[in-house]
Amino acid sequence: MTTHHLPQTGRLLGGRPRILRLLAAVPILLTLVLGIVLGGATASSALTATGAAYGHRDASNGRWLGSWAFDDGTVGFCINLDLPIPPGHAYEHVDGSSLGWFTPEDAARLAYLSRHWGASQDADEAAAGQLATWMITGLNGWTPAQIAARAGASADRVLALAHQMLAEADGPGGASRGASATMSIERGEDGFDLVRTELAVDFVSSGVTTLPPGTHTGTVTLDGATFEDGTSERIVGNGESLRILPSTDAAVVAFSANATFGELPYGAGLTIARSAANVQSVLVARPITVAAGASADRERPTPLPFQPVVVTTTSHATATPGTEITDRLSVGIATDTGLAAEWGLIGPEGGPYTPIPVTVRSQLLGPFAERPVEAPEVPLGAPVVCEVETLVDAGPGEYTTPSCVLPEDGYYVWVERIEPSDTLPENGGAMIRPWRSAFGVASEITLASTPTVPEARLAETGADDHSLLTAGSAAIGALALGGILLALRRRITPSGAGATLSARRGGVRAGRGRRPATVPQGSR
Repeated sequence: MTTHHLPQTGRLLGGRPRILRLLAAVPILLTLVLGIVLGGATASSALTATGAAYGHRDASNGRWLGSWAFDDGTVGFCINLDLPIPPGHAYEHVDGSSLGWFTPEDAARLAYLSRHWGASQDADEAAAGQLATWMITGLNGWTPAQIAARAGASADRVLALAHQMLAEADGPGGASRGASATMSIERGEDGFDLVRTELAVDFVSSGVTTLPPGTHTGTVTLDGATFEDGTSERIVGNGESLRILPSTDAAVVAFSANATFGELPYGAGLTIARSAANVQSVLVARPITVAAGASADRERPTPLPFQPVVVTTTSHATATPGTEITDRLSVGIATDTGLAAEWGLIGPEGGPYTPIPVTVRSQLLGPFAERPVEAPEVPLGAPVVCEVETLVDAGPGEYTTPSCVLPEDGYYVWVERIEPSDTLPENGGAMIRPWRSAFGVASEITLASTPTVPEARLAETGADDHSLLTAGSAAIGALALGGILLALRRRITPSGAGATLSARRGGVRAGRGRRPATVPQGSR
């Protein structure tokens, strides 16, 4: 069986006579301490260990198990079991990471103990915290149970608490090496951006682990955008998604977000009280918290919807049936409040960007017997000649519809509409506001009519078709009768008579502008 001897720390408090001698020497020690404080360090950087704080003292030998107090009001656990106790010595605070005494994991465990139990005023917890600290930094040959025995009747509970503390430090959500934050800005289903900050902790037990939403709160500040309440700064929980709105109505928006989470109870930061004397250093219950921050920026097409509008003019105010007519479209946008002031764009973050395609559906209605009167809606049952589509793929500008043929006489009118569903969501359909033209707009009306052919009139008689037909028939009959009588006369008349007829005919011809023919004497 191995016999364990108490270290010098224990022997200093080994018996009552020695305690009395130590008390008698207190004025001398105080004088020495004051000399050290005034000569070696300023009051702002030096402190003095004043004695025991919270814990248990061994009734049989006076050994202390618990935290130690300093004159600045802080307390802490001893680190070096093999060195003398702190009271009466001058100390200064040192950043534990600068000492290089511990592995990152042990530093994380010590920080966890200090953060959760270093300042405990419960005697059992303070004693257990001191024991757990020595179980990490070294027991100098003692067993945990032997050290816990200093707590007397509370020894078993102190030992159990110490093991519980270490198990908690090594368990899920326990000791950690640090914390970090990440920020995302993603488009939501409605097209607007959502900003979200996640916190992750590098736990000794599980490595880097994302914390559940709402574990801590921080501040998110926006530039170039606002939250829905119009503010640019807001207290948010980690893992909370917040909808943001661009501060401009331009087609392309640029904005950034910055998140800061401070005083997070994680990490391996330690405050060590260290003395120039060869005495124990103390893990001060002055927990060092960490801060985590993240930022993100974006340049992308605006999520604001836009309102396309169309001013239209028919290609023909008048035409004849069979004519092909078109509609001229002058496409632009309306700039109402809450809408983009420019035509919507699509494209990857940072560009290049292209205009969102919009389909204009045009209907030619008619024929109508009377000129249409302007109205907000198309009359129920209005006849449709044809429907055509025009793809507006270059943004605002001038476009022409496919043609439609006028089938007959009457009035015709164009009407147009834009439906967001005609554009696929991935092509920006959700950003398009619907639009519909009025019915009977004057610039959209075409009158189709067949030209009138004038009726033929005869000479200047004014006779109608029936009288002309009757007169014509009578003339033809008279001419035929005259021909028959002439033929009969030639058959029954002597030659002289025939000569006489011929002479008469010659006289008739002469009478039309010639002198009469003279018959020779011999022929009579």
